[in-house]
Amino acid sequence: MYSMMFYSKNFTSLGNLSFNQSNDTTTEQPDIIFVTSFLSNRIKFIIFLILQILTIPCFLNAFYKYISQRRLRKSISYDVIYLLLLISFLFITIALSLTQAYMFTSYVYPSIEIFCSLWNWFHYSLNIINLFLMAFTSIERNLLIFKPNILRTKRGKYIFHYYPILFCLIYPPLFYIGAIFICPCINTYDYNQLLCTWPCYFGNQIWANIDLFFNNYTPLIIIPLFCISIYIRVLYQKRLMRLQIVKWRRDKKLIIQLLIISSLYLSMWMPLQICGLINIYWNPAFLVQAQIDYMYLFPYFIHIIYPFIVLFIIHHKNGTVNQHVVAIQLNNTPGPRK
Repeated sequence: MYSMMFYSKNFTSLGNLSFNQSNDTTTEQPDIIFVTSFLSNRIKFIIFLILQILTIPCFLNAFYKYISQRRLRKSISYDVIYLLLLISFLFITIALSLTQAYMFTSYVYPSIEIFCSLWNWFHYSLNIINLFLMAFTSIERNLLIFKPNILRTKRGKYIFHYYPILFCLIYPPLFYIGAIFICPCINTYDYNQLLCTWPCYFGNQIWANIDLFFNNYTPLIIIPLFCISIYIRVLYQKRLMRLQIVKWRRDKKLIIQLLIISSLYLSMWMPLQICGLINIYWNPAFLVQAQIDYMYLFPYFIHIIYPFIVLFIIHHKNGTVNQHVVAIQLNNTPGPRK
């Protein structure tokens, strides 16, 4: 689910809210007033437009390298990396464009319920697919490094690679179809707010808790847990792994890739998640204005920065491959005859 859920869910815990339409979009609650200004939205629009223009060529370049380089397509460790890239590309080209349309006018067009529901469904689905795939990557990296034989058989690839990926791709859209379109409640959208505020299923305790704890907190616990696990196990087996030079070089690349990508996800998601927990269990008004102004946009930067990371990973891999080729050629070059 997209970060707006926390912003909206936090407001739900504040009590009944009223929205006043003006140049500044205001959310009021006794003794607390939260404002999203028209000027602030216009500035965000300009910033995101510039970043969108800069990042799309990086996406296209990364896709071209994947298509043109056979070793990337054949490597099982790059499957999820490029699926994440595809999801981020869809987010930047479609979801971000819808957000920009709102930021430019501070109003949602077209102002109809079905548009808001579809927008929420698409937005939430992409973000949770992204989170689930990242969580799976952190688990799979452990298998690739410490249990590689599991993924060398056809049966193992289906059970531990393809089926989990399929679940990550199918479950989130199906969940949000149920939550947004099937859950028996009445949506009361506000067209002055980003994503038209939030769907009515947040008022259903079962749907909201599944969304919050399973869809969001579970992957965000798995990611650091398995990153720490892989780091500890590598330290423990470091001497043995270094004796296997080729395997150590490959595993080192897998670990670096995981740490870079997971650091991006955690740094963008955790501030909002921590604030969400504080809002729900301790202080409903804690940093809510900061969440409205800044934090709910943090996950956008995952999709913006990610293609640059992929290009860095590919460049590093190509550099390593070229070094190996040069070393082999030097070793095979006959010396001068005596």
